[in-house]
Amino acid sequence: MKAGLATQMAPPFHLVAHYFVGGAIYYALVALMLPFFQSELDTFFLSHQLASLAHLFLLGFVMMIIFGAMYQLVPVVLEVPIFSKDFAYIQFYLLFLGTGMMGVAFGKAQFFGLLPYGSLLVYLAMLIFVANILLTFRQVKEWTLVAKFIFTSNLFLLAAVSLGFVIALNLLHGFLDQDILPLVQAHIAGTLGGYVLMTVMGISLVLIPMFSLSHGFSEIYLKIAYYLITAGISILILSSLLELEWGQAIGAGLSFLAILFFLYQIKVILSKRVKKKGDAWSHSVMISLCFLFFTVMGMIALPFVEFDRFPLLLGFSFFFGFLAFLINGHIYKILPFLVWFKKFSPLVGQEKVPMLHDMVQQKVANWQFRLTTLGTLGSLLGILSGIGLIFTIGSLIMAVGAFLLIYNMVYTLTFKLKN
Repeated sequence: MKAGLATQMAPPFHLVAHYFVGGAIYYALVALMLPFFQSELDTFFLSHQLASLAHLFLLGFVMMIIFGAMYQLVPVVLEVPIFSKDFAYIQFYLLFLGTGMMGVAFGKAQFFGLLPYGSLLVYLAMLIFVANILLTFRQVKEWTLVAKFIFTSNLFLLAAVSLGFVIALNLLHGFLDQDILPLVQAHIAGTLGGYVLMTVMGISLVLIPMFSLSHGFSEIYLKIAYYLITAGISILILSSLLELEWGQAIGAGLSFLAILFFLYQIKVILSKRVKKKGDAWSHSVMISLCFLFFTVMGMIALPFVEFDRFPLLLGFSFFFGFLAFLINGHIYKILPFLVWFKKFSPLVGQEKVPMLHDMVQQKVANWQFRLTTLGTLGSLLGILSGIGLIFTIGSLIMAVGAFLLIYNMVYTLTFKLKN
């Protein structure tokens, strides 16, 4: 990256803060809801209640934080300004409102009629985001590996949300004669594999070396992962729509292989790190990758495991193990920098300014990590054993960890130097 590029190309802090605050609100909501889901342990993996929780978590927390981070990072990575900041504000409000409506519609049968309206708002928000990113690419001169990940992931996002909108309309009006499970499978593959995973892979090549101070590593393993996951998710989506089991197996196999190459790439990067001392970020990243590895190994074993709750176990591991820890850890790095740049960078050389680590309560962050880890493992044990009480206790501990993270976010956003 060119020196000073972030300062020249970055959007207003106010814009990025919208997405981080919105994500925190939905994270708090999911944390409050999760302990009441013990009755869902023995239900169908794609039940309406689980669909409600999954959409609130994925759209309201994961996507919201990713979009905020992308609006900050894309101009830096691509070395061009974002196409439209106004589009980004409109997208936020559509996504925030639409996600809430979808969560209520899936969760409460009496409000199921809200589903197409919530889905439409979310669909419009996603279209705005994809258009904003793709139009930004018109100015790109150098197509780096990270740029390829971002561009391809947005194409998958467009396909996935279009399928999701069709599914939502069909659930209410039933205009499709065929079984919608293939559509759901393609929607999940495009969203989680095509957009979320590919975005994580691409941006990891920027964030992990930056935060770990790693230098002098080869990108070859991630290059291989790019082609494998692009092919794998494409085959998986098409095979799901055409109901070709052999094609789904090939697509899944290529995608899993891509994830293993990605994990090895991260190992290579971290082996070159200068900063060895552990903190909330490094601990969160490491355990998130462990959960991702567990999820992949479980998915490979899934056809051979006769255990009804195994898909739920793997889904929980991916959502609340991999995604939650990875995002939480990076919040401790990204948010302090954004606030410092907004509030204190103009004061450098004129008066005392804080260090980035001063803007996070480290003891609170450490306890957040410990409790979230304990709670996540406890919840997984509850799913594995089928004992609802264990799941509830685990999810309550996770909720405490979630609110400690939100407390630290508020502390960072409102940070002031003491006189």
